[in-house]
Amino acid sequence: MVGSEWLSEITVPEVVDVRETVTLSCSYDMGTHKLNSVKWYKDEREFFRYSPMMPTNLMTFDVDGVTVLQNSTVQICNQFICSIQLHKLNIRSSGSYRCEISGDAPEFKLAHGVGNMTVAVYPQFDPIINGLQHNGVQHNYALGDFVVANCSSDMSSPPARLYWFINDRNVPSEYLQPQHETTVENEGFLLRYRTLEIRFYIDEKRLGKLKGKLMLKCLARIETIPQATKESTQIIYIPTTDELRNQKLINWRGSDDAFHTINPSPINFTLDELAGR
Repeated sequence: MVGSEWLSEITVPEVVDVRETVTLSCSYDMGTHKLNSVKWYKDEREFFRYSPMMPTNLMTFDVDGVTVLQNSTVQICNQFICSIQLHKLNIRSSGSYRCEISGDAPEFKLAHGVGNMTVAVYPQFDPIINGLQHNGVQHNYALGDFVVANCSSDMSSPPARLYWFINDRNVPSEYLQPQHETTVENEGFLLRYRTLEIRFYIDEKRLGKLKGKLMLKCLARIETIPQATKESTQIIYIPTTDELRNQKLINWRGSDDAFHTINPSPINFTLDELAGR
């Protein structure tokens, strides 16, 4: 929100990851006036000041949840713009950030803009799909088989919602089991991870023509933070009817050849020797 014709723009990211270094910026047009100061506040407490007409023109002040990155290459404050960076974010870094500009004497006119920032914990890793492999080797599947798999999201705050897709189509709700959630508290954040199980038969009547494979995708999405979306995909290879028929033919031919290459051992003893045994 911009509160004066002097202030052109204020930039405060709405949602950020706790691991990020964030940039706050405001630009202004002083016209014929000289810039007296630019001040940054969090929840009405000043934490940064730029005063170009003072011997010490940059000052920082201790405010809980706010750590200004010193000697940042992005930090620049002059007659037109003031950009700073914050790092070492935590749950107390969320709040209202205000940029306030004052002109020179005699009016010392003020202008300000406000932006709200929420600090979240984004998932770092893609969701994990379990149940389709054993010791890193995929289970063998065929038409009519029953598939059971679990998808688990990475910890995050807010939690991610899980979605299953088969060949890029959202699965019917009857394929899904009730979702489980686990909560862990860490540095003030309530971190949650979720697990969603899918169960279904490999059935072309319901899934459509498979063309030898099924692509299972699990997507973890935080609805309010689309940029934090993560996904994982696994492919199930399914022999087609023709492939099964050819394999059976190969197996049959192999067994027939083995039968014809058996050479019976010659009889090297007499009937008298046999009777004496």
